[in-house]
Amino acid sequence: MSATTRPRPRPVPQTGPAVWAASDLTAADWMVPVGTEEAAELEAALTAAQAAAPVPPLARLAPILAGVTARLDTGRGFCLLRGLPFDRHGATAAEAALLALGEHLGRPLGGQGAAVTRLTGPPDEPLAGSGPPRFHIEACDAIALLCLANGPEAPAHVLVSAGAVHNEVMRRDRAALAELYEPAPLLEDGEPAERAVFTMTGGAFAARYTRTAVEAAAALPQPGAPPLPAGLIPALDLLDAVCAEPALMLKLEPRPGDLLLFNPHLVWKRRTLAEAAAGAPDAPQEFRRLRVTMEHSRRTVAEPG
Repeated sequence: MSATTRPRPRPVPQTGPAVWAASDLTAADWMVPVGTEEAAELEAALTAAQAAAPVPPLARLAPILAGVTARLDTGRGFCLLRGLPFDRHGATAAEAALLALGEHLGRPLGGQGAAVTRLTGPPDEPLAGSGPPRFHIEACDAIALLCLANGPEAPAHVLVSAGAVHNEVMRRDRAALAELYEPAPLLEDGEPAERAVFTMTGGAFAARYTRTAVEAAAALPQPGAPPLPAGLIPALDLLDAVCAEPALMLKLEPRPGDLLLFNPHLVWKRRTLAEAAAGAPDAPQEFRRLRVTMEHSRRTVAEPG
């Protein structure tokens, strides 16, 4: 069947623990308690990393991290670990310990550079404001954001449930939701591609918000490329409006040492930080990012190519 004659998708409401509104949750839903023995284990790992010695196995943390994996894949889609001494031994040791922790979650992704990336804020150019919201859309199953410094003036970190956004768009305009299931041309890393916002394959739901990439492709049309579907821009406008609903937005204020983890195919986190060079001066907000792919990956759903 050709792409022009294939039946349009018939979206159904999303259900499960990953479909939430901010008002549905308490800290107990997303906070992962860490005991003194687990914190001492990470302290030893940080001490070893600071001395350029091999990081010892994280045996006591392993069961907690197994639970984190379940939370990201079949739970709320995010969690926050508090009580670990990540911020006490310097950035280099924290990066080494974060990488060791990520290996318990799955396989850390390095791309063309180091696996752990420095993010700082506030960025030189605003990432949010009057334009459409920008979210983390990295191609991975989990993103770990480690807070090393976060000044009192720092903006809150905003998360929304992609499933809850999906359902609200469906409630308001089913035709618009159907548009968001259709692959749209976009640019990623300068290369043309096609991707839908929402996908459902084999019962697995995944979502990637890519409006800026769609607009980039529209601004640089390829010869012979078809125009954007007439209903896509109104559908993206509705999606933006739903993402800005206060009832859906969970606001977190990470403390130094906190580790926030989320599945970007289930939970969309607004970007408030920008990548920075390793040797750049310290910033009011210092974070480290690690991307991880896991055994049961939603990437194959969201990115079938």
